[in-house]
Amino acid sequence: MSELLRIAVVGNPNVGKTSLFNALTGARHRVGNYAGVTVERRSARLRRALVELAGGSETELIDLPGCYSLTPYSEDEAVAFRCLAQREAEPPQVALLVLDATNLARNLYLLLQVGSLGLPVVVALNMMDEARRHALPVDAKALSEALGVPVVETVARDGEGLEALARALPEARPVAPQLREPAPGLEALIDAGASPSRARFLAAAAAVDALDLVEASAEERAALASFGPELLFDRLRAEIDARYAQIDELLAASASAGPAAAKTPARGPTPTQGPMARSASVDRWLTHRFGGPLIFIGVMALVFQSIFAWADPAIGVIESAVGGLSGWVQGALGPGALSDLATEGVLAGVGNVIVFIPQIALLFAFIAVLEDTGYMARAAFIIDRIMAKVGLNGRSFVPLLSGYACAVPAIMGTRTIRNFRDRLVTILMIPFVSCSARLPIYALIIGALFDADKAVLGPFTQGGLILLGMYLLSTLSALAVGALYRRTLLKGPTPPLVLELPPYRWPRPRSVLREVFDRCMDFLRDAGTTILAATIVLWGLLSYPKPGPDADPELSAIELSIGGRVGKTLEPLLEPIGQDWRTGIGIIGSFAAREVFVSTLGLVYGIEGADEDDAPLREQISGAVDEEGKRRYTPLKGLALMVFFVYACQCMSTLAVVRRETRSWKWPLFMLVSMTALAYVAAFAVYQGGRLLGFE
Repeated sequence: MSELLRIAVVGNPNVGKTSLFNALTGARHRVGNYAGVTVERRSARLRRALVELAGGSETELIDLPGCYSLTPYSEDEAVAFRCLAQREAEPPQVALLVLDATNLARNLYLLLQVGSLGLPVVVALNMMDEARRHALPVDAKALSEALGVPVVETVARDGEGLEALARALPEARPVAPQLREPAPGLEALIDAGASPSRARFLAAAAAVDALDLVEASAEERAALASFGPELLFDRLRAEIDARYAQIDELLAASASAGPAAAKTPARGPTPTQGPMARSASVDRWLTHRFGGPLIFIGVMALVFQSIFAWADPAIGVIESAVGGLSGWVQGALGPGALSDLATEGVLAGVGNVIVFIPQIALLFAFIAVLEDTGYMARAAFIIDRIMAKVGLNGRSFVPLLSGYACAVPAIMGTRTIRNFRDRLVTILMIPFVSCSARLPIYALIIGALFDADKAVLGPFTQGGLILLGMYLLSTLSALAVGALYRRTLLKGPTPPLVLELPPYRWPRPRSVLREVFDRCMDFLRDAGTTILAATIVLWGLLSYPKPGPDADPELSAIELSIGGRVGKTLEPLLEPIGQDWRTGIGIIGSFAAREVFVSTLGLVYGIEGADEDDAPLREQISGAVDEEGKRRYTPLKGLALMVFFVYACQCMSTLAVVRRETRSWKWPLFMLVSMTALAYVAAFAVYQGGRLLGFE
C-alpha cells in the first residue's frame, strides 16, 4: 500500500477554496460568499476517480481556514500556520494554493509566504470564468514560469479543471528560489534553532503580540527578547514591502491586469475593475449610510413574515399526520405501557418538535441565500457603525449573524477575531442571539396564544411581526450586553474593521438546497437522538409512579409523578413570571436542547389528554383552562415565556463549546448564571409590568 500523501488546501477567504475541496473529495462542507466560514482544519480523501490521475497514491486533502497571510493575528490564521509550518504530528507534504484569478494582487501575498516555508506547491487559478467574463488578462502558463510551480485554471463551482489539477499534484515543487530568500537580520533566532522561514514568522508574530499562537520555544522567546519592539516592526514592514515588490514583478511577468493595490482589504466598498465593478454600483444603495440599515431591517422583516405565512400550511399537514399516526399506533398496540410510551411519549414529544421543520427549512434557506449572494458581508459592514458603539467592529457581527442558525459554529467562528478580549466579548454575546432552536418555541407560543394570521401594517401579520420582535430584542440585547462587558469586565480600545466585501453572485440553487437539507437533517438527528432520549426520560418521570389507593384525589396522575412533583416544587418560583409547573418541567428539560421544551409540553398534554381526541399541541395549549375555567395561558404569559427564552442560556452544547474555546470553566459558568438571572428578571418585568398595565 502506498504512503498517504497529505495536501493542505490554503487560500484567502472568498476564493472558492472550500468549494474546490468539496469538488475534489466529494465532501459537503459548508461554503459561503463571505469570510470566516471555515474556522478549523478539516480533511477528506481525494475522490477515487481522481486518485489514478494524481499518480495512484492515497491522498488526503486538508481544508485550512481562509486567511490573508500566515502572520498569526488570530486563531484561524494560527491553525493554518501550524499546519503549513510542519508543527503538527502529521504535517502536509504539499500545499495546494487556491487563488482568485480576478484578484491576483491580493492573493499572491499568501502564496509567497507559503512558498517561503519550502513546501512543494501547486496553484489552482480559480474563478477563471469570471476572469474571462470580465476580460482580465490572466496567463496561467506565464504565471507558472514566474513562480516555478504548476498553475492550473479551475472553476470550482462547475468542476472545471479538476482532472488537470489532479494530474498536476504529483508535479508539485517549491516556488522559485529567488521568491523564498532567507530572513536577514534575524541571526539570533536562527542561532536559537529556528529555520530562516520560521524566524521570519516568529518575528512577525512577536511584532503583533501573537507569539503564543505559534508556540515559540523558550530559546526562541529568549532570542526574540534581544530584538526591540521597533526592530520587530521594522522587520515586519520590510517583509511586507519586499513581498509586494515581488508581487508587482510577478503580475508584470504573468501579464495579469491590476496593480498590487491595497495591502489590506478596504474598509468599505471601492469600485474596481472586474466583478466588483457591478457590485460597487449595487453597494451604493445596499450599504448607504441611512438606506442600508432600512433595507437590512426590511429584509429581516420579509424573512420572518415568510416563516409564518409560507410554512403554516405544511405545519398543518405534518400536525395532522402526527395525530393520525398516533391514533394508528394506539389502535395497533392496544392499551399498555408500550403504547403509552409510543403515543404519549415519542409521538407526543418528538412529533410536536418535527412539525416545525418547514419553518426551520425556510429560515436556513434565507440564510443560505444571503450568504451565497455576499449580502452577509454587507450586513456586517452596515452594522459596523452600531458595533463601534459597543466597542467592537463589524467582524464580530459575522459570528453573531451565524448565531441565528446555531450558537455552536458561531462561537467557533470567533476564531477569525484577532484580539482575545474582543473574541471573548463576542462569545458572551452570541447566546443572546435567537438561534434556530428557539424558533419552535416562539412559533408554538405565537401560534397558540396570538392571532398569528391577523393582518398588521399592510402585508405583514401579527405572528410575523411578533417573531421579528423577538429576534430584534435578542439582537439588541446582545449588543447591549457587549457594550456593558466592553466597558466593565473586558475594557479595551475599539478595533478598526478590516473586512473584504466579496462580489455579488447569484445564489446556486443546488448549494442552497443542500444547505437546507443538511440543516434539516441535523435538526432531525437531534430529534432522533438528544430530543428522543430526553423525551423518553421525561416520559418516565411524568408517568411514574402511578397513583396508589391513598393518592390525593384532587391531584392528577401526572401531578403525582416524579416530574410533576419537581414541577410543583418549582411552581412558587415560576408564578411571578406567569408560568406553572408544566412549563417549569419544560424549562428544566430544555437544558438538554431548547427544542425539548416543546417536546415536554407535548408529553404533558399527551399524558393529561390521553383519553381525549388527539389535537395539535397549539390547539391544546390555546384551549387549556384551569380549575376555575379561566385560560391557563394568556398572550401576556406567552410573551413573558418568549422573553425568558430570549435571554436564557438553555443549551449544554453551547456551554461545552464555550469551555473548549476559552479553555476555562469560568466563562461558561458565568454565562449560565448571568443569563439565567437576566432571563428571570426580564420575564418578571414583562409579566408583572403587563399586569399592572391591565394586559392580563
